[in-house]
Amino acid sequence: MPTWVVYDFVTLLAVINPIEAAATFATLTGNRSPKERRTIALRSSIVAFVILVVFGFIGQQLLNALGIGFPAFRIAGGLLLFVVGFNMVFAKETGTKELDPDEQAHAAAADDPSVFPLAIPIITGPGALTTIVALMSKRSEPPYEIGLVVIISVVVIFITYLTMRASRRVTQIFGPTGINAVGRVMGIIVAAIAIQLIVDGLQVVFPALMH
Repeated sequence: MPTWVVYDFVTLLAVINPIEAAATFATLTGNRSPKERRTIALRSSIVAFVILVVFGFIGQQLLNALGIGFPAFRIAGGLLLFVVGFNMVFAKETGTKELDPDEQAHAAAADDPSVFPLAIPIITGPGALTTIVALMSKRSEPPYEIGLVVIISVVVIFITYLTMRASRRVTQIFGPTGINAVGRVMGIIVAAIAIQLIVDGLQVVFPALMH
């Protein structure tokens, strides 16, 4: 197995953070029946996967159409991911608190939270969308590498689905403190990945400054 497969898997897993997704799922579906919870978990996972992969492909094409080079995207994406990682480390408004007041009210009143806010922005938020574009942009040749990135996405979303299905047990085991601790660890990983993206981009744009 290529080492980059593990790197891409850890990167996407850290950004999506299934434990936090499970905690949010438990909050949004606390009064639902087991059947409804299962349906919501499955639907939100499928929608999140479709959004993630489609955006990965469209993102590449959009960059090309706008004439934006991948090094520039690495720098911009790294800055965005660093903000995401920073917020995760310092527990700055994650989960449903990422929504503005009107969105929070809509989420609370929604009959089906599968698409909003679970699929997006909880599972596939700005950080995840930026990450999938970066991963796919790096794996354009040979073509089978794109397939491996899609498989990685399937695995990460499936893990997220399993944590949502077991959300009550997960929240009982970890508790608020444990969930925050996991979020902080994931945040450190995301911040490190962000810095690496920025460094990689700067090495291409300003090669003389990086030696």
